[in-house]
Amino acid sequence: MEVDNVNVKLEVQELMDENLSAEPESNYCFKNEEIPPLDTVKIENNENSSTTPEHKEDIEDGADRNLDPYAYLQRPEFCSENFKIEIMNLPKYYGAGHLKKFLQRQDINTSKMKLMKGYVFASFRSEEERDKAMGKLKGIVYKGKTLDVKLAKPVQDPLIKKRKAEAEAEGGADGEKKARKELECEKLTITEQITKKTVPYAGKAYVEQLSLKKEEMLKVLKKLTKEVRNAHPKAGNFIQSKKVALGAICEFTEVIPSPVIEKYRNKCEFTVASTTFIGVNPETDELTLGFRVSTYKEGSYAVGPVSHLAFISDAMREIVHVFEEHFRASGRKPYNPEDHSGFWRQVLVRTNLAGEVLAIVQVHPQNLSTEELDSVKSELKKVAEVNKVVSLYFEAVGPKKSGEDPPLEHLMGSAHLVEKLCGLEFSISPLAFFQVNTLAAEVLYNKIAEIAEIDSNTNIMDVCCGTGTIGLSLAKKCRRVYGVELVESAVEDAKRNASRNGLTNCVFVAGKAEDEVNNLIDNIKKMDMDEGVEGGKIVAILDPPRAGLHRKCCQLLRSAKGIERIIYISCNAQQAMKSFVDLCRAQSNAYSGIPFFPIKAMAVDLFPDTPHCEFILVLERYRPT
Repeated sequence: MEVDNVNVKLEVQELMDENLSAEPESNYCFKNEEIPPLDTVKIENNENSSTTPEHKEDIEDGADRNLDPYAYLQRPEFCSENFKIEIMNLPKYYGAGHLKKFLQRQDINTSKMKLMKGYVFASFRSEEERDKAMGKLKGIVYKGKTLDVKLAKPVQDPLIKKRKAEAEAEGGADGEKKARKELECEKLTITEQITKKTVPYAGKAYVEQLSLKKEEMLKVLKKLTKEVRNAHPKAGNFIQSKKVALGAICEFTEVIPSPVIEKYRNKCEFTVASTTFIGVNPETDELTLGFRVSTYKEGSYAVGPVSHLAFISDAMREIVHVFEEHFRASGRKPYNPEDHSGFWRQVLVRTNLAGEVLAIVQVHPQNLSTEELDSVKSELKKVAEVNKVVSLYFEAVGPKKSGEDPPLEHLMGSAHLVEKLCGLEFSISPLAFFQVNTLAAEVLYNKIAEIAEIDSNTNIMDVCCGTGTIGLSLAKKCRRVYGVELVESAVEDAKRNASRNGLTNCVFVAGKAEDEVNNLIDNIKKMDMDEGVEGGKIVAILDPPRAGLHRKCCQLLRSAKGIERIIYISCNAQQAMKSFVDLCRAQSNAYSGIPFFPIKAMAVDLFPDTPHCEFILVLERYRPT
């Protein structure tokens, strides 16, 4: 993710759409320039301060190679950890995109960059490229700062590191702690572990779940009250009066319940593995298609069953069982992320309210011939054709060359899954974002239409519009919808869905929100002028990724004349806090335009049995009397 002109922060973020901690990271969501040997290549810590791994001594002393946390470096496939440097003495404010362009101007091409707090790790395709970069960067001036550079030590494999620590701690005080922890783990069956990981609120009365979520949202508003007061001191008296009257900067009205609390989830990713892997007390030795019990970083890649989970639909439950039986009968082993052996990796399943299924089967091709892979695909098609799968895709994910991503291969059926929402039909691509609880999403969009106070003279600016679901659901009630989205395939979906539903007042463009907002506003004003419309208003609807809006986008929204109301939807209000505050902070050279202030907040529960919900913040221009 490229971030310009911000103070870089060290944060670890997950995708809200896959808000189940037991679900693995996958190539369905991330585009990597390589297949990392382990999850470790994504984890940076202080161990990188030295320049050489210390694993050779262990091997020479006769240590078990299975306990060598650096053994992955010796594998034949490319690993960015082998050719990594640390760039230091960077300026306080810089952006990943700007830094990358600066490096390219020096003829330095990285395979990967990792922004840390105060320094950057850069990886290369070869020792030659790495050494060339070190020579060019040593002493070069970037934004007034003289850069320094040194070799960076590769990170340890967290699973092997954990094994080694446990082996060394056997019999000591640490061993006792480990034994107690394992005893606690043994009290839970594998299904109970999966339940605890994925749906921690399962077993609580739904009214209690809503109460807990309301408490969390009130904490968000209290924090927002404090942050906005600090960012806009002159509004302190106004904020204090609101706090006295409402308990926070604005009223929190309600957590709107989901109309369905079971079998609601329309998309999940399931991992193929054996439950005999380290980290669980298995009840079966059979290959399992399900959710991961924990993460590789936590020292396990075991998988547990999912048939007991209430949020999984009948169609999803059935197709998981069908594929699981097929994988077991195939004789091929599940993929092992530790040594890259095995074939079956994971299955993405999407379902609609009609019970139809779209599936992506992901494998590691190993050294199979084209004929052997064709045979695998043929068998998968046979399984799908008799089990209500209306769309089947195949993805072979092995070691890749830089800049290449494995293509999805459409094996059978429709190219998309069709779902009905708010009286419209939406064509959903395999990898497109679509709210995971369809019926609750309809409640969310109807609430947005209500609080946006739109009429036939209102222009909707849908920022981070995805496949256009929000804007399209409002299109018949407003003058025009203008949507902007970074992912081009999502924009194509939005255009297709507008055409499918006969909506001619919608415009969708692909690009960064921070680059396109001004263009959209100019377009709105021009269209109104050309058609002789006076008094047209603009309501901005923001539904960005969980980390929030780009700072530049907040600045543009602030300075945009004509935007009087903003509806901000966030799946993680704590992480979006900076964006909330940027919209509200006092006017300055960086933040021109009248600030926005919250006037109302609420939430819609799209994720029963979990702590999560969709937070809605309504903001208007701050014009104190």
